[in-house]
Amino acid sequence: MDISSGIMGLMFVISNSLLYPVVIALLILVAFSFVIVGQFISEYASRNRDFSRLKSGVKLAKENIELKNFKEASSVLRSSGSNFLLESFITDLTRSIDAANFSIEAEKLLQDYELRIARELEIPRLISRIAPMLGLMGTLIPMGPALMGLSSGNIEALASNLAIAFATTVLGILTGGIAYAVLIVKKRWYTQDLSDMEYVVEVLK
Repeated sequence: MDISSGIMGLMFVISNSLLYPVVIALLILVAFSFVIVGQFISEYASRNRDFSRLKSGVKLAKENIELKNFKEASSVLRSSGSNFLLESFITDLTRSIDAANFSIEAEKLLQDYELRIARELEIPRLISRIAPMLGLMGTLIPMGPALMGLSSGNIEALASNLAIAFATTVLGILTGGIAYAVLIVKKRWYTQDLSDMEYVVEVLK
């Protein structure tokens, strides 16, 4: 019985000691979510996809490549990008446009940009998963002291612990929801960008 009560007491102490780290981590994720929203709005304002412009630019660049006019082809390609990520890809692609192994270089660049896109989506994906977990932990941890306060008639302890539990729940769900919404929209954007990159490479091969 002593061993059992000692183990239960240790678990209770460890659980309670996690409350402040969980709350601090949750507040940090809330701050990160506001940063993500700001970056999302900024990127949305700067995006202006124009596939017809890209298509005509790639076609003209292809004609210049066939004429061995690589400098003009590079210039045309760089001016045909319709957003930052695609422009960055085209700029990197034009550095190897006159290479003998252009197809290999282009495929490697595509893979690098796939990894770059995955890296861009890591933060909102992690926040969308971790924030609700921390919110749940912040909900459950104070419930122990709250129930103990209820059993001893300490209404003040019960109320303060329940307030913490409800607040962490709301913050966790809110933060996770914001991050998930940003993740879904940005994933669609980058999938479209990757499709445009593959189109450019296929036309130029």
